[in-house]
Amino acid sequence: MNNLVLSMAPKFRNLTGLVLRQDKPQLVDNVVETIANSCHDLEDLDLSKSFKLSDRSLYALAHGCQKLIKLNISGCSSFSDDALAYLSSYCRQLKVLNLCGCVKAASDKALKAIGYNCSQLQSLNLGWCEEVGDAGVTSLAYGCHDLRALDLCGCVLITDESVIALANNCQHLRSLDLYYCRNITDQAMYALAHIRVKNKNQMWDGVKTGDEDEDGLMSLNISQCTALTPPAVQALCDSFPALHTCPGRHSLIISGCLNLTSVRCACAFQAHHEVNTLTHHAY
Repeated sequence: MNNLVLSMAPKFRNLTGLVLRQDKPQLVDNVVETIANSCHDLEDLDLSKSFKLSDRSLYALAHGCQKLIKLNISGCSSFSDDALAYLSSYCRQLKVLNLCGCVKAASDKALKAIGYNCSQLQSLNLGWCEEVGDAGVTSLAYGCHDLRALDLCGCVLITDESVIALANNCQHLRSLDLYYCRNITDQAMYALAHIRVKNKNQMWDGVKTGDEDEDGLMSLNISQCTALTPPAVQALCDSFPALHTCPGRHSLIISGCLNLTSVRCACAFQAHHEVNTLTHHAY
C-alpha cells in the first residue's frame, strides 16, 4: 500500500477524500507526509487503525491539509496529545473527528485545544479514551456549541459536571453515548431534562427563531450507568419524545441497568394503554 500511495498522491493534487483504513497496519509516516505535501484540498481523510503512524503524520497534516473537515484516526494509539493539539490549531474547519481508542492523544489537554480551535465541530468520538475527564469535556462544551454527536463510551473519569456542561452549552446535541460512565448520576439526567423544558419555554416566548431544530436528543446510551434511578431517566425520556424504549426503535439504550426496566417511552405507554383497552372491550 505504501508504494502505491507514494506514487499516486502527487498525481491527484485536487483530491478531496481519501480512505486508507487497514485491517493490517502498513501505513507509515512518509506516506502521510507525501499526501499532506500533495493534496492541499483534502477535506475527508480516514487513517483509522494505522498503528505505525507517529506524531510526524499529524504535524504534516497540520501544515499541508488545513481544509480538513472530517478526520478519522481511530485506533492510532501512538499519537500524542501535543500533536493532536497542534493539529487542531491549524485544521480549524474540522466538523467530524474520530478519536476512538486514541488513548494517548485524547487527553484533557488536547480537548481543551480542540474546544478553543475547532468551534465548527459537530461530531466527536472519544470512545474508550480513558484519560478524558471533566476538564476536557467541559472545554468542548464551552467551545463547540454546534456539537451534534458525542461518544464518551468508556470514558470512566467523567462525572455529572461534563453532562451538565453539555446540556447548558450544546443545544444542538442529538446523540450522546455514556456507556460505562458509572460516575453519572440522576443529576445529569435532570439537567438534560431541565434544559429541554427551558428551551421549549424560550421557543414559546419567541426567543428562538422558527428555523431552529426542536427535536432535541434522539439517541442516548446510558448502558451500565448503574447509579441512575427510574424517576430521573423517566423524566428525561418524557422530555425528549425522540427517545424510544419500545421494540424496533431503541434510541434510549439502558442495557445492564436492571433497575431501569420500568422506564417507558410515550409510545410504549400508548401501546400498553391500547392493549388494556382491547382487553377491556373483549370482556
